[in-house]
Amino acid sequence: MDEPRGPLPPSVYRRRRAVATIGSALAVLVLIWAAGALLSSASDDSVSNAASQQSAGVTLTSRPSSNPPSVGRLLPADASSSSSASSSLAAPSPLLSGAPLPPPGPGSSVFSAAPSPTTTTAPPAPPQQCPDNVVKLIATIAQPSYQVGQHPELTMHMVNAGPVPCFRDVSRPLRALQVVPEGSFDPLWSSGDCYSVPSHEVPTLAPGQEVSYSVAWAGRTSAPGCPEARSTVPAGHYAVIARLGPLASAPTPFTLT
Repeated sequence: MDEPRGPLPPSVYRRRRAVATIGSALAVLVLIWAAGALLSSASDDSVSNAASQQSAGVTLTSRPSSNPPSVGRLLPADASSSSSASSSLAAPSPLLSGAPLPPPGPGSSVFSAAPSPTTTTAPPAPPQQCPDNVVKLIATIAQPSYQVGQHPELTMHMVNAGPVPCFRDVSRPLRALQVVPEGSFDPLWSSGDCYSVPSHEVPTLAPGQEVSYSVAWAGRTSAPGCPEARSTVPAGHYAVIARLGPLASAPTPFTLT
């Protein structure tokens, strides 16, 4: 090193040179410290980003390059599928976004929930009037023999002999119990001759169901319009018949003694 020259003493120049040397060394140290701090901060950011991506299930890798690594760049673990992985990360899932699913490809299996079958039962049709061929009339008497002057109990039974429910008008003007001589159909007495009270009776009967109507016969004759001249029926063989409109039952015999 050359000896300093100048108008001042040499010691002054040596002190100035020492100060300049120390200042340059301090400046270099400050630059080194600042560069180290920057590199340490970048490394910490890279590590924290990698940890967060790893916790989210994404692999963070860095490619060797002469350029400084880009902090926070997401790369797939398999370099051969980088393009497909990038597109799958960029495109939102149709299940999450609400978009319609693409049609299934050949050979794919699609399971769809089949609609639950609905069974509709038609309401039953309303009952119709019982036709004559399903109406069964039966005439009965409480006991097979009575003494003259007693009041035999006569009963008419109407049965629905069809396969479905039906209704039938059995009002008083349509129904009657009649007493006839045995072997004849000319009535000596009818329950409708002297009973003029109207009624409206239209029962609905299930298959096999019956309705019945009873009356006590006084043992005397009658005629339509109920004339006052009525006589006692003598001892003999008789029968009771049930009638409903045009229908008539088989005669049921009994005896007056």
